[in-house]
Amino acid sequence: MCAERNQGSAKTAYEKVREGFERGVVEDVHMRKEYLLALAEEVQRREDNLLTALKEDLGKPGLEAWLAEFHFLVEDLKLMAKKVKTWSRPQRVLTAVHSFPARSWFRREAFGTVLIFSPWNYPVQLALSPLAAALAAGNTVVLKPSELAPASSRWIEEVVRAVLPETLVQVVQGDGEIAEALLEQPFDFFFYTGSERHGRAVAQAAAKHLSPCALELGGKCPVIIGPGADLEKTVERIVSAKLFNRGQTCFAPDFLLVPEGETERWVEAVRERVRSEIEAAEAGELARMVNHDHYERVLSLAAGEEKVGEDDQETLALAPRIFTADWQHPAMQEEIFGPVLPVIAYGPELKERFRSFPSPLALYLFSDDSDWLAQMTGLLRSGGVCYNDLGKQAMNHRLPFGGVGRSGYGRYRGKAGFQTFTYERSYVRRWFLKDPMLLKRPYGKTFSMLRRFL
Repeated sequence: MCAERNQGSAKTAYEKVREGFERGVVEDVHMRKEYLLALAEEVQRREDNLLTALKEDLGKPGLEAWLAEFHFLVEDLKLMAKKVKTWSRPQRVLTAVHSFPARSWFRREAFGTVLIFSPWNYPVQLALSPLAAALAAGNTVVLKPSELAPASSRWIEEVVRAVLPETLVQVVQGDGEIAEALLEQPFDFFFYTGSERHGRAVAQAAAKHLSPCALELGGKCPVIIGPGADLEKTVERIVSAKLFNRGQTCFAPDFLLVPEGETERWVEAVRERVRSEIEAAEAGELARMVNHDHYERVLSLAAGEEKVGEDDQETLALAPRIFTADWQHPAMQEEIFGPVLPVIAYGPELKERFRSFPSPLALYLFSDDSDWLAQMTGLLRSGGVCYNDLGKQAMNHRLPFGGVGRSGYGRYRGKAGFQTFTYERSYVRRWFLKDPMLLKRPYGKTFSMLRRFL
């Protein structure tokens, strides 16, 4: 009975947005702009409720929640609204000589109906930012927020219902069963942010419908220390990125690679910085783990390792672990997604090690040696690269964001998002004029003449 209800809900949601697309609810570029601005205004109007919801779901500090899930999102919506008309303009190209006289151009057009799955770690930004790109591109959308962030998911639904027609966007709540039912619907484009395991299921569903998809996954993002790295500044930046959202970020530093013989120095420096941050933190300035399953999973990856601070299973406050490790350590066998940082010594064998290493979402390199930075960048494919800092490659709306290989494919943020949710449609216009290149039988000397001319 439950399966039938989920199937019905999924089909109804799909049919409503299909109807909306066919009726052209976002065909007009000016209307898209109005919808984006209305969404931005509604998000701003409900700012306090948003921060409360994020506190309830993940214990997010107000500053982290405001920066990552409010300010960043509003800026994204405003940029989309400002640029959508420019991005939608037809682009003229030269016409091939054998088609004269004619005019040739292409324009980016919407795929149609889009299914967006958003994750729990940044439940609002990673739901509404792809939604904004899909709407700017002229699609209609079914949005499935994460059930693991229920307060944020309810907030998203309230915002969407307040300003967007139901034939434009449908917000579908529920667990994995409703997600499976949605994957059976013949959407024109699939967009997923989350784990590699579920990303594979989305890719398989998209292939079944012969529809394109974008996967925003993650992977084990390395931080590599090279010659001339400033110890104090590097450690400050690593710790800031690792503790943000308690490490539950897809492009967070996953492990630290330091030159042979330097592990103890770096482990101690990072521990001291973490200890200083924790002691200085006021109540509520550290996010918590999302649930007990995730808490226990991350804890098991660092079983027996020295912790900085105290664990509190009841409040899901998992203390950071920074420790010396090797490539066989349990924490090196999967993406950590929490406040655990293995530190590994590396030598000349790193190039060979990276040959079979899955491409991560981000690569972080610290050095003042430009040649070393260029050399290390070439060792490992990644979705993005940041030199001498962490996360900045993902915080610029003018840079495309996404992975490669097992960290996903497809890009969004700003113009890249508009391009992801559209395809290039080619046009040629001719007139009823004499056609010097028209092929007519008998060909006679036409073949030899064309060979010389073309």
